[in-house]
Amino acid sequence: MKKQEKSKLTKEFKILKNSSRIPSTTRDLKKAAQILMRGGVVIFPTDTVYGIGARFDMVHAVARIKNIKKSYQDFPILISNMNQAHHLAMFDSQAQHLANLYWPGALTIILPSKTKHERIALRIPDSDLVREIINQIGIPIIGTSANFHRQKPPVNFKDLDPNFVKLADYTIKGDCKLKVESTVVDAATVPFKIIRHGAVKVR
Repeated sequence: MKKQEKSKLTKEFKILKNSSRIPSTTRDLKKAAQILMRGGVVIFPTDTVYGIGARFDMVHAVARIKNIKKSYQDFPILISNMNQAHHLAMFDSQAQHLANLYWPGALTIILPSKTKHERIALRIPDSDLVREIINQIGIPIIGTSANFHRQKPPVNFKDLDPNFVKLADYTIKGDCKLKVESTVVDAATVPFKIIRHGAVKVR
């Protein structure tokens, strides 16, 4: 990203006062989508905890989130529908069963990537806000908790670290329904393995 573009994104930082429901048309939502489209970073409430995200296909944007969080692990990808899921990952009957049961919802599923020799983590959040953002930009986004590495994930707007917020380009104010991180399962193995216990109990 050019320095001028980065500076412009930084100046556009503001707090969006938004409810958990998405109006049919909203300037705020469009603004967040515009920033994401240009490779910016946005903080937003999800159904689980507060998240920070960027376009999953922009290497510099993903690297920026890793630098902000001071964490260099791979992040989950948030999607809005199963078409996106099947475009990105390979689903066997086990994985499809999990998706049918828990999506949209608080289950992150690790699957073999269709485009690379690696595994990726996908989730369709039970959040009209997040799914609408993804639909507006037409591209999945990185979705990881909005906190510095080793800090507790924020579940309310007031829990956000002000120093963390300053590093993003846009912050949306809202509610997290579950206030617990998603459960993570590795469905690239049979049977699947629970990597992290979270908001849903997988059966």
